[in-house]
Amino acid sequence: MKEESKSKSLRIDSHRIDWQMVCAIIIVSLIGIMTLWSGSIGFAIRNGGSNSVIIKQAILYAASLICMAVAAVIPMKLLRAVLPVAVVLCVIGLSLPIFSPLGMTINRARRWIRIGSFSLQPSEIWKPVMVLYLASFLEKRKERLVESGLVALPAIVLVIISAVLIFLQQDFSTSILVLAIAFAMLYLAGTPFLFMSNLALFLILYGALMIFSSQYRVQRLVGFLMPEQHTQTVNYQMYSALRAIRSGGVWGKGVGLGTLKISSIPEVQSDFIFAAFVEESGFAGVLVVMGLWSFILIRAGRILIGSDYFSRLAGFGMITLLSLQVLLNLAVVTGVMPTTGLALPFFSAGGSALLMSAISCGILINLSRSGQTETGMRAALRKEGAAYD
Repeated sequence: MKEESKSKSLRIDSHRIDWQMVCAIIIVSLIGIMTLWSGSIGFAIRNGGSNSVIIKQAILYAASLICMAVAAVIPMKLLRAVLPVAVVLCVIGLSLPIFSPLGMTINRARRWIRIGSFSLQPSEIWKPVMVLYLASFLEKRKERLVESGLVALPAIVLVIISAVLIFLQQDFSTSILVLAIAFAMLYLAGTPFLFMSNLALFLILYGALMIFSSQYRVQRLVGFLMPEQHTQTVNYQMYSALRAIRSGGVWGKGVGLGTLKISSIPEVQSDFIFAAFVEESGFAGVLVVMGLWSFILIRAGRILIGSDYFSRLAGFGMITLLSLQVLLNLAVVTGVMPTTGLALPFFSAGGSALLMSAISCGILINLSRSGQTETGMRAALRKEGAAYD
C-alpha cells in the first residue's frame, strides 16, 4: 500500500506544470501581439492595409501557442529519441536557403526558404534543437568532459558548421548567437578552463573575421564607434528608435497614440518594435515586461537547479537563448551595440521567430516539470525515511 501511494504521488508530480510561469509567458506574448498591432499600422498601410501584418501574425500566434503546449507536455524521452533526426533535418534546412532554389532573398539576406505561400527561417528552428542536442551530447560524456574538452569536439564542429551556414545567409548576429549559446553550455557543463580559453579566442577571431569580411558590417561598426557622424546613414534607424523611446517618457503616450512609429522608424514591425512599445507605454511598460521576463527565467532557473543533468543543462541553455535574444535586441535598439538583426521574442513580426520563442518556452516548461519531479521524489523518499543521493 505504501509503495502504491508513493508511485501515485510521483506520477502526479511528473505531470505538474508551473502555471504561474505559463501565465507569465502568455501575458508577455499578449503584450507583444498588442504592441505589434499598434506599432505596425504605418508599415501595414503602406503594404496592403492597416491590419495586414497583425492578421497574419495573429494566425501564427495561435499556431505557435499550440506548438508551445505540445512542447510543454511531450514526454522528454520521446523528444530525445527524435533528436538525431531533428538535428539532421535542421542542418539540411540551414543549407537550403543558400544552395537550393527554395531560398528567398529579403533585404540582401538569403535566410528563408519558400514552399508555395509558406516561408520558414531554418536558423530560428535550429536554436532550440541545438540546445537540446548539446545537452544530450554532453550528458553522455559528462565524466570525461571535465577531464578534457576534446570530448566535446564533434558537437563543437557541428555547431561551427551551422554557424558558418547561417553566416552565409547574411545573418551575422544569429551566427554569433549560436556560438555564444554553445559556449555558455560548455562552460556550464564544466569544460576545462584551458579549453574554454582557447574556444573563447576562436570566437573572438571568428567574430572579427566575419565583421571585416563585409564592407556593410564594417560601416555599421564605424557608425557605432562614431555615432554623431552617421545619424543619417547606418545609424538612422537607431537614432529614430532613440527618439521614439525618449518621447515615451515615464508613462508613455498610450496604446495606439504613438506617432514616430508610423514613418520615422524603418521596419519598425521587425527588430525595432521595442521602440514603438516604449513610445506608447513608457519606462513603466519596460519595467513590466522586463519584470515578467525576469520572473519567467529566474523561476525556471530555480526549479531546474534541483533537476537531473540533462534537464538542468538544457534548461539553462534555453534560458541563455531567450535571455540573449531579449538583451541583444534591447542593446541594439538603445544604441548600446551596433545595429544588427535579432528579433525580440513574442514582439517582432515573423512566424519563424515567434515559433522559436514559443517552442523554447514550451521546452523550458517541460524541463521545469522534471525539476519539480526530482524535488518531489526527494521529498517523498525523505518522508518515507529512505536515503536519497
